[in-house]
Amino acid sequence: MLWKWGGIVLAIVGVSGVVVLGGTLPDSCDTRTADRDDPGDLRNETALAEHLAALDAALARQDVSRAIYEWRDAYGLALRSRGWDTMAAVGDAAVRVDVLMGGPEGRPTGFRAEARRAYFHALLRAQRDRSREGVTQIADAFEAIGDAGIAAKARTIGAER
Repeated sequence: MLWKWGGIVLAIVGVSGVVVLGGTLPDSCDTRTADRDDPGDLRNETALAEHLAALDAALARQDVSRAIYEWRDAYGLALRSRGWDTMAAVGDAAVRVDVLMGGPEGRPTGFRAEARRAYFHALLRAQRDRSREGVTQIADAFEAIGDAGIAAKARTIGAER
């Protein structure tokens, strides 16, 4: 038991020492803010467009499995981007997957929830960017998937801009 506590204390002291001595801990979550002019952003946007095109091709073949795979990759890329428009495009793609999956009437499939999640991310980004166009587009998207309450709240955010 003493060894266990000793290891914990040693770890805390080690981390504290790095911080006190002016060092930084590694950013294991890659939370750095990227500039829009970063070449990596252009690669991400190109890759995102490729995944969305592959998703649409899979939907045309009615290959739901492949569409979901492509959507997940696109979502990951959109999370790394900073723009509201990329996340809104991924939300729109989730709606297309949801339509193909076609659950029982009045009961959306799980992909409607994925669309909502992407639209929430997009809304927060549009609000951060003070983009009235973005907030309006996302409010329209919420309205289209049946979330009138969220759409109304989003529109009030847009009106404040």
